[in-house]
Amino acid sequence: MPGLPPLNALRAFEAAARHLSMKEAAAELSVTPGAISQLVRGLEQRLGTPLFRRGNRSLVLTEAGQNYFAPIRHAFRQIGEATRRLRAQPNASVLTVSAPPAFAAAWLVPRLGRFRTRHADIELNIATTRGLANFAADGVDVAIRHGLGRYPGLRCDRIDSMPWCPSAARACSPR
Repeated sequence: MPGLPPLNALRAFEAAARHLSMKEAAAELSVTPGAISQLVRGLEQRLGTPLFRRGNRSLVLTEAGQNYFAPIRHAFRQIGEATRRLRAQPNASVLTVSAPPAFAAAWLVPRLGRFRTRHADIELNIATTRGLANFAADGVDVAIRHGLGRYPGLRCDRIDSMPWCPSAARACSPR
């Protein structure tokens, strides 16, 4: 983008302005105080105005620095929030299936080759557990359990009957 200052300089300025300390900004960004000072000076030169008044072990924002800091801080917060939202979205190309260990070994694993052939674009994760799945906390997309499929708040579909077992296997997922 034309006219956009270097991102490292903006990060250095934002951290220094928030802490009012080059040393604390440097610690936060894992660089030296000299690097922060150099980045901020380069930014000031590029903008053509001082952003800080530097005193003996003190740092104060100038009026221009105060006016610049608010939208820069807001922009970094927006970037951080957008990143958090993106990371919180389920990855459509990953399917996590929870199943009891014996069922996974005897029924699910023998069918994996066919699934991968038909759906090469989907990464399959299998979580083996005997307990009920916590869809929100465990990141599970589908759970396979033996039983009648009466799980409040979940959609359950019968996937197979097992003659050696008096119950039916059902796949459940959040509605």
